[in-house]
Amino acid sequence: MKVCIPVMGQSSQLTHFLADDFYKANFYCLFDMNSDQTVYFSKSDLMERFGLDLRKDDGEGAIKAIISPNVRPMAYKILHDNEITVYRPDSNLVEENIDRLKRGELALYDPADVETASSCGSSCSSCSTSSSCSTTESCSSTSCSA
Repeated sequence: MKVCIPVMGQSSQLTHFLADDFYKANFYCLFDMNSDQTVYFSKSDLMERFGLDLRKDDGEGAIKAIISPNVRPMAYKILHDNEITVYRPDSNLVEENIDRLKRGELALYDPADVETASSCGSSCSSCSTSSSCSTTESCSSTSCSA
């Protein structure tokens, strides 16, 4: 199983620390639970290799889980719809969270844990494909509602 984790940067020091937000991160750690190998990707390289929904590779190379402190509502929906498990970290250190995942100690995200709609931004376009939303509407995890 491959696990994708947003990291602070590409340098050897910054790859040890989780970035605060999966969507906003510029670099990612891809850890293979079967081989214990780690590869680092820039956001553009990750998207090119695995696609926007992280499901481009459906075989053994597919990403099956992410660990992230924050996941936006639409990102959570896409991940959930694509059967990618989302875990909440217990630490800011990548290695500690991988170890806890191996031991089965990381908690799964619950839809109620996902960032609040106010964190979507000033427009519903950041959490929905609906173009008829106004900034006075509130976003839900899957769409906008008046």
